[in-house]
Amino acid sequence: MVGGSQSCAFKTGSCVSVKPRYLSKSRFKLACECPTKLYFTGKSEFGNNKIDNAFLEALAEGGFQVGELAKLYFDGGIEIKTVDVAEAITQTTELLQKDSVVLYEPAIRCGDLLIRVDILIKRGNNVELVEVKAKSFDPSEKDAFYNKIALKRGSKKISSEWEPYLLDVAFQVFVVRSAFPKWKVTSALMLADKTAVASVDGLNQRFYLQKEEHLRKLLPAPLVLIWAPHFS
Repeated sequence: MVGGSQSCAFKTGSCVSVKPRYLSKSRFKLACECPTKLYFTGKSEFGNNKIDNAFLEALAEGGFQVGELAKLYFDGGIEIKTVDVAEAITQTTELLQKDSVVLYEPAIRCGDLLIRVDILIKRGNNVELVEVKAKSFDPSEKDAFYNKIALKRGSKKISSEWEPYLLDVAFQVFVVRSAFPKWKVTSALMLADKTAVASVDGLNQRFYLQKEEHLRKLLPAPLVLIWAPHFS
C-alpha cells in the first residue's frame, strides 16, 4: 500500500475488451434479497419492471434530495460527478492521496467489488464512511435496530426493517478495508430525526430537483438530520 492507492487489482482475463461486471452495493443488496435476482439483473434480454415504475422513481428522487442536503453538513467536500466507473475510480484515487479530504460519491474498487460512498471523510489513516438514507429515526428509542420480540427473549437479533441498511454499510466497510488495509475505517448511518420539529412550514416543497444529462442537481434547503450509532 502506497499513499491512497487502491490496492486490489481487477482481473478481466485474456479478453481485455470485455466490460467488467462489478458487484456493486446495490447488486449486493439485491443478492441478499434473492440470489436469482442478481443473476438476471443488468441483462438486456430480461425485463425489469422497476425501470418504468413512477412510484419507485419518486422515492428515488426523494433519496437524491436527502443525499444532497446531507452534504451541507460536510462543507468543503469534493464531489465525484462522473458516471463513468473507470474515470470515477481514477479521480477518487488521486484525491485520496490527500492527507485530509471530504469526498461525495467517491468510487472505491477492490477486485470485482465496487462501491460509491455517499460521503467519505479522510483524516490521515482514519476514514469514516457516511451512508445517507431517506428514512426517519427516533434517537431516543432504545435498541432500535434489534427485533423487539427477540429482545424480550433475551436475544439480540437485527430487525428485518433495518437489516438491509446495516448490510449496505457493512459491505462498504468491507470493500474499503480490503482496498486500504492500513486504514482505520468506521461508518455511520445518517438519518432524518423524526422527533425534530421543522422551523419552516412546507419545508419539503422548497426542494427542487433539476435533471441534466447523466447528472442530477438539487437546489438545497436545510434539513435536520441525525447520526445513528456507528458501526465499526
